[in-house]
Amino acid sequence: MKTAGAVLDVATIRDLVRPLEPAASVYLRATTPDAALDSAEELAIRIRMVEERLRTQGADESTVEAVAAALARHPSPQAGVAVLATGGNVVLEHPLPDGTPTDRARFGAPADVIPLLSWLWRHPAYVLVVTDRTGADVTAVPAGAASGPTRAVVGPDDEIERNAPGGWSQPRYQRRAEDSWLHNAATVADAVTRALRDLHAGLLLVAGDVRAVQLLRDQLPSALRRDVSIRHIPGGRGNDGSAEIQHEAVAAAVAAYAVERTEAEVRRFTDAGPARAVTGVHDTLHALAEGRLDTLLISDDPDDDRIAWYTPTVRCADTPDQLPDAVPGRLPDVAVRAALLTDAMVRVVPAPLRDGIGGLCRFAP
Repeated sequence: MKTAGAVLDVATIRDLVRPLEPAASVYLRATTPDAALDSAEELAIRIRMVEERLRTQGADESTVEAVAAALARHPSPQAGVAVLATGGNVVLEHPLPDGTPTDRARFGAPADVIPLLSWLWRHPAYVLVVTDRTGADVTAVPAGAASGPTRAVVGPDDEIERNAPGGWSQPRYQRRAEDSWLHNAATVADAVTRALRDLHAGLLLVAGDVRAVQLLRDQLPSALRRDVSIRHIPGGRGNDGSAEIQHEAVAAAVAAYAVERTEAEVRRFTDAGPARAVTGVHDTLHALAEGRLDTLLISDDPDDDRIAWYTPTVRCADTPDQLPDAVPGRLPDVAVRAALLTDAMVRVVPAPLRDGIGGLCRFAP
């Protein structure tokens, strides 16, 4: 079972949609701390509603009980959570703050993993560096994680003060201090570069001493400065009371970066033209069935109950006549399963698409 606290990744989500057995896919929304009801009472009511939804959709009692037990273990109804279960066993239990706007429960195959993919896309890998003239604290946060390990980087030079003795020695002291700042910045830049490459991260958040930040930027490789989004946030290394402000700034910067990535994907789709872009149910499922799709774009509508058809060998279609040996499933889940099992990327987009679905192809038909 993928448990709470573990990093959520595409490989984990792919394994969830692979089986043909029906699964319970449950998402509890996050709530505000000042909810009208007592938190424990509210959570109990919401769990009972989830149980009834699953039973109405034909879920077996052992699976319903497994989901209810996992939700009851959830430490706080104020935070969102995802629970997927099948055959009486929980196969994923993961915190999902800001995951879904409403509680969501579905029993069927393929599993409903669209909220997981949407959440993963909104939580990209990034590196946070808080620097001063002696070194930096470098935090590497993987994609799908709420936090990551922090490494203290200590520069090789400890002469960082520009003393002011006056006289002929003043320029020498100043040069030695500035050389030390530069050497320390180079050490920090090397650590930051390695962290970004290890995570395959496209976002670098930088905070700290103004001069140290500038020196760090200058020491980063030109290719990194070109390919990585670098954003300045407030706060410093010292215990100056800026931790909360810095935390909020990090969350805002990550959210803005995720929105920009989504907008870029939509532009890429719009600019691709008919040779590479497909839209609508029939053309998109046809491209998925042939393994031509590179990126699936899909809208997330929990009330979308349209049916598509699919086979164990991943093929999919919008009518059973095209696949005599196929079984039915909810159309968005069938499309997402086909995309994941053919190594296509999935992007959940708010922009309107014809039939709520489309994609970019690896090659023209």
